[in-house]
Amino acid sequence: MMETKFTIPPIKVLLIALLFAFGKFYSQANNGAVGINTTTPNANSVLDVISGNNNKGVLIPRLTEAQRNAIVINQSKDDGLTVYNTTEDCFNYWSLADNEWKSVCGQMGKSVFTIDCSVSKAMGSYVKGKELTNSNYLTIAVNVTKVGNYTISGTTTNGYNFYGTGVFLNTGTQTIQIPGQGTPQNIQTDNVSLEANGTAVTCTPAISITVLSPAGTYTMSCGSATVNGVYKVGTALTASNTITLPVNVSTLGSYTITSNTVDGISFSGSGTFTATGNQNITLGGTGTPSSTSVKTITITSDSQGGVSTTCSVNVVVVIPKKTVLHIGLETAYGYSAYTGPSRSLMDAPTNFGTTASSIVKYEGFTHISLGNSPSSAALQTALNNKPDIVVIGYNYTPNATDAGYIASYLNKKGVVIAMTDDTGTAQNLFRGIFSDPTISASYGGGAGSVYALTNSDDPILNGPFGDVRGKNWGEDASTTVNISGLTSGFVPYSYAQPINSTTARTGISGLRNTSLNFIWFGDGGFLSNENANGNQYASNTIEPFVAPSSGGYFPVRKSSYGYAGNGYATGSMQVQNSILFANMIAWAIKQAEFSGINTQ
Repeated sequence: MMETKFTIPPIKVLLIALLFAFGKFYSQANNGAVGINTTTPNANSVLDVISGNNNKGVLIPRLTEAQRNAIVINQSKDDGLTVYNTTEDCFNYWSLADNEWKSVCGQMGKSVFTIDCSVSKAMGSYVKGKELTNSNYLTIAVNVTKVGNYTISGTTTNGYNFYGTGVFLNTGTQTIQIPGQGTPQNIQTDNVSLEANGTAVTCTPAISITVLSPAGTYTMSCGSATVNGVYKVGTALTASNTITLPVNVSTLGSYTITSNTVDGISFSGSGTFTATGNQNITLGGTGTPSSTSVKTITITSDSQGGVSTTCSVNVVVVIPKKTVLHIGLETAYGYSAYTGPSRSLMDAPTNFGTTASSIVKYEGFTHISLGNSPSSAALQTALNNKPDIVVIGYNYTPNATDAGYIASYLNKKGVVIAMTDDTGTAQNLFRGIFSDPTISASYGGGAGSVYALTNSDDPILNGPFGDVRGKNWGEDASTTVNISGLTSGFVPYSYAQPINSTTARTGISGLRNTSLNFIWFGDGGFLSNENANGNQYASNTIEPFVAPSSGGYFPVRKSSYGYAGNGYATGSMQVQNSILFANMIAWAIKQAEFSGINTQ
């Protein structure tokens, strides 16, 4: 019988051998689960991969973000499609529910941004051997084009570095702080090497830090400090906003001077003393003022040797523009400051302005005039519009009804500066304002009368435009009015008796109410001067106001004034009407801003 032989081609033998060998490592015995390097894959998995020597991992497709975005998504089949995003350095998967690629490195993944080196800088002072604190950080300006996580580091070779992480929630330009850590080892200038999300950032020039020597010994003279620049609510401080601080150095070394933050602004400075003795240092300001209140800045130094290390400096912020309602005869004399040199004094930016040299930091006035004889209805309407300040001059004569409107305005924290020389007018005003029907008014000295000012420590007698305590004011061309019957609630500025008269008179000729924003002098021509240039008028008995244009309408005394009497020669006295008025306006601005009718 013939034998039949089955010949299997060699390739088929190889395939069968591989199948048996592969079967040792792959199994579909557990509900279709596939195992790699295991014969017993996890029953709950479709694929169970084992690293035989515990030294290998699994690689899934690696795509750049652009390549990932080029995938044409099949909405019904690709939910959960996974790739490794090399741009973002993270795994991504397609979410059908949100119709977008998601990152498993947090919801947003890695951000994309650039650093603006020109405005990025190091903050704080750096001293050899002194550990960095929370005042030592990098302020980094960035432009974010994709929201997400960020990591920024800054390194030096001098024992200290910077590191910060966070999340950009919005695109666009923004500034972040990267805190420092470590202790500077050497006195030198260090260039900071930046990295952003693992990529080196080259800044030209580099962010540099000067490490100072340990602190010296010195004392500060805050009482002699000068605050430089203009400070305005909502306007960020610039390089012009500084404090010049005198110091006296007894031991050489570095200095670091900082301040607290008050209403959004602070000051600091650092450097090295190269000589002992008296010298000035400059503290730079930063921040944005948030209010017009005067800021008392506490300054702290790192001086060694047991000397005082704190003192304070006041910073004045520009006060916004105020509305002034003028009531009086508007001629060249400037009786109510709507015209004449008194108006020029108010509008001069060197007196009241926003320049660094302005005496009162202030944005200026809006002037409104009611004229000399407004009706009661017109007065009521004007006061109901809540002007910040009211100035009254010759020859407005309010009746009892008008006086009631003015008293009501004052009780609502309005500000009134009144100069009147009519007894009926003065009596109506005072009875309405002080709610006292027994107050009376009488006539006193005539043109050229000179009245001594009291020595009260008061902002009108001793203000930003001069100290006139114990000096004089002068009556204009009419007759002074004096008030009697007041018992309390006022600061007297002058009494009824002229210094150049022997005729006995009683009462008060000038005062300020202590509970209401009210100032009064008994002369309607208190501001009188017909010279448009504000120069001294050539008379000893009229027009006592002087504010020369050649001096920027700065108020000065009238050097020759007064009639002869009581031992005084004609024109031998000096009067301070313009200085008093400038101090009144400075006071009125402050009252209107911090305790006025429009602050309620």
